[in-house]
Amino acid sequence: MKIVPLGEESLGVRSMCLKVDAEGTVFILDPGASLAPKRFGLPPHPIEIEAIKEFRKNLYESLKEAEYIFISHYHRDHFTPLYKSVYMGTEGENIYIKKKVLAKDYNNVNYSQKIRGYMLEKDAKKFSSDWIFADGKSFKIGDIIVKVSDPIPHGKEGSKTGFIIGISIKQKGEVLTYIPDVQGPLSKKAVKFAKETKPDTLIIGGFPYYLLGYAFSDKDFELSKKLLAEVVNKVKPETLIIAHHLLRSTEWKKGIPEGLNFKIYSEILGKKENLLEAKRKELYENFKPSPEHFKLFKKYEPEE
Repeated sequence: MKIVPLGEESLGVRSMCLKVDAEGTVFILDPGASLAPKRFGLPPHPIEIEAIKEFRKNLYESLKEAEYIFISHYHRDHFTPLYKSVYMGTEGENIYIKKKVLAKDYNNVNYSQKIRGYMLEKDAKKFSSDWIFADGKSFKIGDIIVKVSDPIPHGKEGSKTGFIIGISIKQKGEVLTYIPDVQGPLSKKAVKFAKETKPDTLIIGGFPYYLLGYAFSDKDFELSKKLLAEVVNKVKPETLIIAHHLLRSTEWKKGIPEGLNFKIYSEILGKKENLLEAKRKELYENFKPSPEHFKLFKKYEPEE
């Protein structure tokens, strides 16, 4: 089983997009990316705009091989809508044509995600070859066994940001488990799914260290480290990959337990980390955009 990271903060965009090739059966997990509308009071820098264009190019190329698309939830950095957005680098393209889509059920999420999920299904379902609300379901695809988690909180229990679903792909005894946006994790339900699936490779959303002291407390931070240690000690994955919210700070290494053996997306590709959002202020100081650049954002509504 081969994994190829397509987008993520260490690759310059908000994303956890991943290509999984199970000996010719190709899955694209969370086919989306976005740029923070504002960071340090500034809109995306031109270098970030170029990064999301590059992401789109790589995603569309990978989709030529893909049969399955998995959507864990309806935050804009995890799916591709059918409308134009400067923040998502989209031009209104439809990536779901003739794809089998395993999607989060939008009927048990928060209101904003429910609207996005409903509109995505309405616009794209008729073009796909299948559209399945996958929460808690299992599938057999040849010699591949796919298991999807029950809803897991997007962060803490009771989080206002709703729920996600994780996915496990097993082929010939090798297991990949992908649990995005669990922010550490901060929920025992994420730990439970990892234990159930016993992955050789575990990909998990890290703690939002950049929001420590704002949206998250020291207590939350300690819980995230405790639960991550529990996952590692109980599951013992051969490869642990931590991603996403953690990499929105240049000090992200402070957001994980000391001595932990893990990788990040850029490392999987053999690249240096490219934390464009975390360095947006620095980008503006070192590479001042033309006045024309700012006009780009007046045409669009800010997005999450």
